[in-house]
Amino acid sequence: MNRKRQALIDGLEQSGKEFTQCLAQFSEAELHAVPAPNAWTIHQVAAHMRDVERYAFLVRAERIRKEEHPTVPNFDQEAWDREHYSVREPVKTISAEFRTARRKLVRQLRQATDADWDNWAVHSTLGKISLDWIASHCYYHTLEHIAQMGYAHEKTILQKLNA
Repeated sequence: MNRKRQALIDGLEQSGKEFTQCLAQFSEAELHAVPAPNAWTIHQVAAHMRDVERYAFLVRAERIRKEEHPTVPNFDQEAWDREHYSVREPVKTISAEFRTARRKLVRQLRQATDADWDNWAVHSTLGKISLDWIASHCYYHTLEHIAQMGYAHEKTILQKLNA
């Protein structure tokens, strides 16, 4: 495996750890605070991360490794959220399930052959996607939500200081 891919996979592994560490800093009230109208709570973000990791990124990577040019559907997060999200689900459960899925994805990518990396899938809305794209998209998606949680934490700190 080339150094660029190795570094990306290492980043995926590390960002998964950082996401769960960041998530653990919130109190139960902070997890469920609505930051703005129509915005997701930190709890919803955590569930989203777990769900997209399990049902989009991991599934696509597995299919690319097992099938030649598979067709993969779009993962409709909004529909999934309406049907499956539970405000009562413990964040520790969500976090643990996210970490399990991330470890599986990292393992899939570390075990991928050159042929796997050269393969691609046809996504219903994106067109051709590859393991390179999945790894990159997953990594930056994680960083985006780490930043989102970081801003929420900063806001909480300021609110406490200025109360």
